[in-house]
Amino acid sequence: MGLDMYLSARKHVNKIDWQKLDRGGELDYAAATIPQWNEIVNAAGLSHVAAVDDIYGVSVSVNAAYWRKANAIHKWFVDNVQDGEDNCQEYYVSHAELKELLTTCRQALFKKDPSELPPSSGFFFGSYDIDEYYWG
Repeated sequence: MGLDMYLSARKHVNKIDWQKLDRGGELDYAAATIPQWNEIVNAAGLSHVAAVDDIYGVSVSVNAAYWRKANAIHKWFVDNVQDGEDNCQEYYVSHAELKELLTTCRQALFKKDPSELPPSSGFFFGSYDIDEYYWG
């Protein structure tokens, strides 16, 4: 058990580009299929699934980062992304919010000021002392 956190990037790809369908004539779904959709379906091994024609979108998720026992960063996410609610749920984090966190981390390190990114206590949160582990 521990304070493990994951940051993932997720992209949804629709099967059909609805702007490419000729609505005045015959509907040619094959011509309007987005190429990335076919690539993802093939890479995932779904092209042989009987119901593949019923799949109208796919989502790809990539693990972008992982960290543990960084309770100050956990607190930052709770305060700045989760509206103060620490409930172990997934939340959308914007690019601007990630840049803000990076700036905050850099300021805390540069100034050696823990008030920029204060630690938080909690069950399985690890140490909340300001020591070499905090600055490491």
